[in-house]
Amino acid sequence: MSGAAAGILAWMELRRLDEERFPRFSELFAAFMPPDADSVYAELGLTPEEAARLPREVGELRQVEADGPVAGYVWIELRERTLHVHALLLEPEYRGVGLGARVLAELEDEFGERADEVELGVLPDNAQALALYEKAGFERVGERLRFLIMRKPLKRGMDG
Repeated sequence: MSGAAAGILAWMELRRLDEERFPRFSELFAAFMPPDADSVYAELGLTPEEAARLPREVGELRQVEADGPVAGYVWIELRERTLHVHALLLEPEYRGVGLGARVLAELEDEFGERADEVELGVLPDNAQALALYEKAGFERVGERLRFLIMRKPLKRGMDG
């Protein structure tokens, strides 16, 4: 897509995931998991089958639409006053053009009154995602199950 490649996106919207798109979400999600994903699931007390059902059973799955086409997916869960981003997955042609930052900003706007912070995990070797999150104001706060845990406080009102 030439507009995405040029970094020019007129609009972006997050919508509830259309069920027929779940297989593509699952494919992208599996590609970003560590090679030993089954052992990660085991450490969480989950079988691979249970882990595969989790995105449908926990939180909310949304598709990212940019200038029309589905450009990616985001899996989120509000845990008390923390918005946890389980996954932010963009199609290859939409990476590096500012769409990930727009998705994060949209989530911050939407959940700003209900959440005090946004939290996510990222594999340490995912340099592009790390750069995105750090540029967006996330800070590394620890590690869990091979993932770097990052958080960003949300500002509310003029008091910030």
